[in-house]
Amino acid sequence: MKTIELSLAQQLVAEGMLLSEAARQEVQQKRLRELVAYARQHSPYFSKLYAGLPEDFSLTDIPFTEKSVLLENYDEWVTDRDLHLQDVLDYVGREESRSGELLLGKYTALRTSGSSGNPLPMVRDDHRNKIHGQLIGQRLCGQMDPDFLNIRKNKVATVIHTSNGASSYEAAKRMVRANPGYEHNFLCLSVLDSIEHIVEELNRFQPDSMTGYPSVLIQLALEQQKGNLNINLKALASSAEMLSEENFHLIQNTFNCPVANNYCMTEGGEIAMTHNCPHLHLNEDWIIVEPVDKDKNPMGETEEWSEGILVTDLSNFVQPIIRYYVNDVVRIRRKVFECCPLPQLEIRGRVFPTYTLAGKTFTAAALVTKAEVWEGLTQYQFVQTDDCTLELRGKCQVGYEQELVLGGLGKQIQAFFLENNAPNARIIWSDKPFVPNKQGGKTPVYIRLDAE
Repeated sequence: MKTIELSLAQQLVAEGMLLSEAARQEVQQKRLRELVAYARQHSPYFSKLYAGLPEDFSLTDIPFTEKSVLLENYDEWVTDRDLHLQDVLDYVGREESRSGELLLGKYTALRTSGSSGNPLPMVRDDHRNKIHGQLIGQRLCGQMDPDFLNIRKNKVATVIHTSNGASSYEAAKRMVRANPGYEHNFLCLSVLDSIEHIVEELNRFQPDSMTGYPSVLIQLALEQQKGNLNINLKALASSAEMLSEENFHLIQNTFNCPVANNYCMTEGGEIAMTHNCPHLHLNEDWIIVEPVDKDKNPMGETEEWSEGILVTDLSNFVQPIIRYYVNDVVRIRRKVFECCPLPQLEIRGRVFPTYTLAGKTFTAAALVTKAEVWEGLTQYQFVQTDDCTLELRGKCQVGYEQELVLGGLGKQIQAFFLENNAPNARIIWSDKPFVPNKQGGKTPVYIRLDAE
């Protein structure tokens, strides 16, 4: 297991902000070579994959990796021979009463969402956790009150996916466990709840600080403007989805408090973040992001939007993420910005719209959460055809019947609407083709026909 002293992690992250671009690139390449050497030595999968890698390799000489292949080779991918896929899955799905335990007594682990019912578990070692913890503490929250998420001093609310193994939920549980006796100062709400329920609970709780996904925070800002929500916040933090500059200012001005925004993923960690500004800045001393075209070829320096990205996390040695493909659409700008010396990363998409069905308002994250892990489903779209009806359209894996896959998911979502006091909401499955995005880009997961 790779470990690091906390003081050294603090020093390395702080030094990264003081380096010139050339010096950061040099440090980046040194860390890349250390990670690749470790992976070749300790991971049978990478040892075979990198067998033909030249000694003086460049980044583009390294083969890219994909989730499906890594998942198939999980036990050979990880660098600790005592780690096994089923044991890790059992760990991330463990009961609440056992949630404070470490995997093998030394690792933390989370899971991603994934289509076909195949979530990818990610194991994290001490080195990775301390480096990324410092990225959050120094760069994302460095300009804010350091105690804004301290439940011993503030009432903190969060609106997230509340399922065992989910990254944000596991972090929330760790915070509560670390502060026994202060559970009453923390409110965890599910993103699956209706906006009306979330507003009601926040008005009752009256938080000092709040975290959540941009799609929810934008809706809550609008509810605050309408007068339905009435809370006074010291600070706000968002992650996981795109937050445009316009919506950054909407949230900031509505709640009249500092806003921190983090572009992160379970596999790659804290990739880019705001620095007391609306722009995301790439942590390129610890994360490599390569914009790629539709064939996964690096695009180099360009103003064009990518078709995807290859991500390398230079801090995780137990489950190395090296040139890992993600279908996020981004572009990187290297001009000098007054707010931060790190390059700016812009991301298109990765945001869940809100919609109103049968008189209740929801975020599409609730639909995605269920569809992403539904067995046999490879692609999907929710099409709202009137005020009370959603059509579920989808493509299935070979060997799966569309009626059984889509019909089964439809029943689960129908039950979700009943649980959230929307009995008149109706969901049906359809074999109609997907509705394209008129602006181009990815097929939207939710769309309303009469809005087209």
